[in-house]
Amino acid sequence: MSTTPQSARSEVLTPAPAMKVLFSLVAVFFCGGLLQNLPRILHGDLEWTLVWKIGFPILVIAALASVVGAVAAFTNKVWIDYDRNEIHQYVVLRDVAISLDEPTTVELGYTRQAVGSTVSGTWRVVVRQPGRTAMGVSTPWVRDIADVLRILQPALARNPRLAADEHTRAAIEDPGNLTPPPR
Repeated sequence: MSTTPQSARSEVLTPAPAMKVLFSLVAVFFCGGLLQNLPRILHGDLEWTLVWKIGFPILVIAALASVVGAVAAFTNKVWIDYDRNEIHQYVVLRDVAISLDEPTTVELGYTRQAVGSTVSGTWRVVVRQPGRTAMGVSTPWVRDIADVLRILQPALARNPRLAADEHTRAAIEDPGNLTPPPR
């Protein structure tokens, strides 16, 4: 799949390179822990203490989940097909598309981090269409949520009821002036 924009398609949004590296390092850590102990397990040299009986399944699950996370970080793409007025999210060999025509709504959300934290919160755009599972596009799965709002501008022009609330409407109309929604 090309990340080059086509005439009927918006810019393709992807995670930041740092997120790809981070997810890959986590996968290497857990898979390394699993592979380091695999020969001992296969040869029957591992003493199955209570810690290993509990810890090994957790290690296997963590290794598998971290590999899925790394693959998702490298395959996640979001774009809008302007001809069909659909938002697409492609992750791990699966392309999900939701029409942005009525009665679909889009809502901007923000989750604050712990009180006193210097880390910024998580932005999320949720696309809802009655009868379908909602699609969420959030940081860090896209580099900047303002980019998602910017590519939604033509869809808002086609469907004035797209924004679920006034805060979301204002954010789509002016993504450069992004503020967290009121509590």
